[in-house]
Parts: sequence; structure tokens; C-alpha cells
Amino acid sequence: MYNFKKTDNMKTHKYIILGLCLLLLGTTVSCEKGLNLYSKDAISEPVYFANAEDFKRYANNFYYGLSTFNSDDDMSDITKPSGFNNVSNSSYIAGTTDGTWDGAYSAIRYINYGLERCATAPDDLKDDIKVYEAEMKFFRAYQYFNLLKRFGGVPLIEKTLTLDDKDLLYGPRDSRETIAAFIKKNLDEAIPELPLESEIANDDKGRISKGAALAFKARFSLFEGTWRKYHGLQGAEAFLDDAISASKSVIDSNEYELWDHRTELGDLAYKYFFTLSKIKANPAGLTKADNKETILAQRYDEDLRESPRYEHSGNLCPTKKLADMYLDKNGLPINHPNTVFKGYQRLTSEYEDRDPRMDIFFLKPGERFWLFSQPMYNADWNNLDDPNRGIVYNVEFGFWTQTGYRNVKFEAEITFPLGNDWSVIRYTEVLLIYAEASFEKNNRITDAELNLSINKLRDRVGMPHLTNDFVTTNGLNMLEEIRRERTIELSLEGFRLDDLRRWKTAETELNQPLRGIKYKGTEYETDGRWNNLGYEVDEEGVIILEKASDRKFDLDKHYLFPLPTRQILLNPQLEQNPGWK
Repeated sequence: MYNFKKTDNMKTHKYIILGLCLLLLGTTVSCEKGLNLYSKDAISEPVYFANAEDFKRYANNFYYGLSTFNSDDDMSDITKPSGFNNVSNSSYIAGTTDGTWDGAYSAIRYINYGLERCATAPDDLKDDIKVYEAEMKFFRAYQYFNLLKRFGGVPLIEKTLTLDDKDLLYGPRDSRETIAAFIKKNLDEAIPELPLESEIANDDKGRISKGAALAFKARFSLFEGTWRKYHGLQGAEAFLDDAISASKSVIDSNEYELWDHRTELGDLAYKYFFTLSKIKANPAGLTKADNKETILAQRYDEDLRESPRYEHSGNLCPTKKLADMYLDKNGLPINHPNTVFKGYQRLTSEYEDRDPRMDIFFLKPGERFWLFSQPMYNADWNNLDDPNRGIVYNVEFGFWTQTGYRNVKFEAEITFPLGNDWSVIRYTEVLLIYAEASFEKNNRITDAELNLSINKLRDRVGMPHLTNDFVTTNGLNMLEEIRRERTIELSLEGFRLDDLRRWKTAETELNQPLRGIKYKGTEYETDGRWNNLGYEVDEEGVIILEKASDRKFDLDKHYLFPLPTRQILLNPQLEQNPGWK
């Protein structure tokens, strides 16, 4: 999570490990009184919390709780994993345990403990630890947001629990309103005490900045504002106002900028944003030091903390729904009467004259691509046409792809210990939040607001601007276009399921079949290589990987996840979410 160096700065990484070990001294006890509990004598405060460095090391631990390489988009409608995903098709049942619940409350206990130590620290230490106290408040908001998104209202715990706290151990759930207000309160208290990104010393890069907390507040506020708007709850406007204000503050800070290195890397420049390392990981030799788009990341390092190997192969493939979302090169949907879309007849025709982001992140049949797994598959950036290197995408169903489509987002092209980060929050999302919240609040968006947000994203790939006149002239829907932009920009980054739930469109979108390439009437049908796919084909000639009849999203049940049943057994006052047993 830091910009590690092999010199004295390695002590920062050691501090993280030391802090984790100190936390682990507080072993779990087997009370399970509604929440995960830990022993009360984990750390001797007079010995450990003696100076600001101790508080810093303690705060280090919570960075491990940030999201990382494990996209939740396999639980939605825009990707097809190998096999079936029980969340995507809503076949899951209430479990005895839940990883989000357990992980969040474990972290919250430690955070509460740290905040209590901040409150009782000597007066001459208070100013020096304000930033670490703010970091802990940020992480408490982060964990409660994970709980709110998944379950709605949950028990609010603001202190380190003991076995004597029976009113909390056996208490009921707090309301959604209470949890949302608590998240906002923690962020509002943290933001003034956090430094700007430009004020963070090089040795501490990766720590929570003011911009990160504002961006996260914008994310939370957009989620809660749109959830309330579309689920018929009060208070949507106030959260949308917060989303607009927080995202605009990040924009106005001029601390971040979009990754746009087409001059050095050509049309595929955007792809290399997701594989940046501290050493050469692209033809131009650009590194993490050249990245001003990432606002907060789960940070990795080749030497000290290698990042996970991320290769899609046939495990997480775009569906036809995602492929069809990409506009034509003129900014029109491919089903529009005036589109220049070339159709599906040839293997590569649907990729022609499209939004360049499709060409950047999708492999075309017959295209050569590169993988990190073995040197023979690595790119030779000085000779990209070398027939002895790389792999030709031959649309091998069941291996390279499930759907006929393959996405190469996040995939490195050379072999070395990987140190690419996972962007938890990036500037792209902030711009999308600003656009969406502005429209949702006012049911309109100005061209100036579009130029400040979505059109910046289009500029970096050479797409035409989205304007009100363009939408009106071509009979488009502005909200649909804003949501389209969000979906394609953030695809495979884990946002889609939460977006469908907050928009209250999951009952429509997740009940549709998962489909792949168009087969009938195309080169796939006439070329003998694909004679025996083994897939059903629908009335449009498109292969079906999961039938609509096998997908059962229940609008009265599935918008919230079930509380873990063991917690309800231990604490009968924890009321289960509607429709679950």
C-alpha cells in the first residue's frame, strides 16, 4: 500500500507487518454474541501507544481491508464466468456465515479500539495523531458502507465491545438512516484532518488523502441518494447534493488527472493504465510515478508484496450485452437507424467503427495478444508482429472464452514479479459520479457539466462529445447514456451489481439470459471451426449460455442480501431481511 523502496523505506512495510502481528495478539474468543469478538487484553496501551509512530503503524493494518483483484462483475449481467454464479442467477441461499459481515465487524472492532486510544492519548500527542485518527474514521466509514450496501441497516457499534455490553451484543439492527448518517459523520470528521495528495511525503504515498476521503464520500452519497430515489425512501436529494459537492471538490482540487498517454503509447495507451508497475511494463516505459489518475489503491510491489496474477482466460468473459453497449465511432448506439455499425456477419465486423475503448479492451478474432505467464507469450514491443511470440485469439470456447468475447483489461504483457496496483478509487469514477449525481438531482445536466465530466473521458479516446443537442437530435435518453458511460468505463472493476441494485433495474436486467456472440447468419456458423459449440441459439441467432428461465431475481427479496443465520440464532433480535429464512 506504499511506494516501497529497498532502502530505509522498507521500514514502512515492516511497520505494517508489525502492526498486523500486534493485532493478531488479540485472538478470537468463542462468544459469538451476534458479532465477532476479540480478547480485551490484546495490546498494552502504555507500552504500545506511546508515540505517533505507534498510531501510524496501528492504522497501517486497515489498508489491507481495501478491495483488490476480485471483480464482483461476475455476479452481474455483463460477464459470464466459467460455470454459474449463484448471485448472478439468484440461486444463493442464506448462509450461516457471511464474509462481508465477519470481515467488516472484525475491522470495526479494531478501529473502535484505535479510536479509543486516540481519545485517551496525552494532550501533547493529540495534534501528531490527528491524521491517523482521521484514517481510522475513514476506514470505519468504509466498512460500514460495505455492510450498508449488502444488508441495509445493521447493528451500529461505536466502541470496543466487552461481554458486559449485552444491550449491544443482543440488540436489534439499527436503521438504514442511522448507518448512513454515521458513515457521513465519520467522513465529515475525517476529511478536514487529512492531507492533500500533493502534501503526502513520497515515503507515505498510498495513505488516505483528503481527495480519497472526498471521492469515497461521493461514491457513498451517490449510492445512497440513488438507492433512496429509486426504492421510494426519503432523503435522496441531500445525498445527491453531497455526491455533487464532494466530487466537484475533488475536480476543483486539481490534484488528479486522467491517464492519457496516447502520445507515448498510441491508441492502446488506456490499456496500460491497469498494468503499471514501478519498472517498465509498457512500450514507453511509463511507471506508477506517471499515474495521477489513481486516488486510492490497494498497493503492491514487485519486491515486497507481489500483486495477484490476473488473467481472464475463459473465467470472466464479456457478454453480448456489454459488447453491444459500446457506441459506434460517431457516438450512436449500434441499434440506432443512423449508426455506422457494420453488423455481425464477419468475425471482426462488430468491432469496426466502434468506440475505441472496445478495441482497447476486447480481443478481436485472429488478433495476436500477449500474456505474462511464459516468456514465449510475452510482448516484444520492438517487434509486435513476431510470429514466434504471443498468442493468436482463436475464439476457443471453453478455454479462451465462454461467450466468444475476451477482455484483456488488467492483463500484463511481460513476465516479471507483478507489482501493479488495484485502483480502489480513480479519477474516472469521480467524473462519472459528478455527471450522474447532477442529472439524478436535477433530472437534467448542462453541457458545461458534461464537459467537466463525461466528455473528458471521451476526449482521451477520441470519441465525440455527449451534448444535450446530440441527445435530442438523435432521440436518445441522457440518463441511459450516462449509465452506459459508467458501465463501459468501469467494467470488470466490480461496480455493476451494486449499480443495478441502486438503480432498481436488477429485477429486469438480471432476469435476462446471459448471451454470447451472434452465431446464425455469421462467419461463426459457416466456418467449420465452430460446428459443435454445444450452445443453444435464440430467435436472434445468438448463443445462450444461461437461460432466462434459470435466472430468478426476486424484486421483493434479492435487493438485499440475507444476514448470516448464525448471527440471528445467537441474537434473535437481529431481524432477517425480507424474503429470507
